[in-house]
Amino acid sequence: MQELNIDERKKICEECPIFSPARGICNPSLWLNPDTNEVSTSAKAGFIRGCNCHVYIKMRNPRNHCVAGKW
Repeated sequence: MQELNIDERKKICEECPIFSPARGICNPSLWLNPDTNEVSTSAKAGFIRGCNCHVYIKMRNPRNHCVAGKW
């Protein structure tokens, strides 16, 4: 995957169904199927749990990555 700039990462996160805009975090109470964007409130095979990161901080470091593989 090519490296994305901050604006591209921000757009991906803000469109993600497990992003919590009020708190600016990747919601750890939700699980995401990265292939289908299906959301679950409980663990399921193939689903990734929200990492609870502060998205706007995490996206600024090019060494960081999305746990769901979105960037």
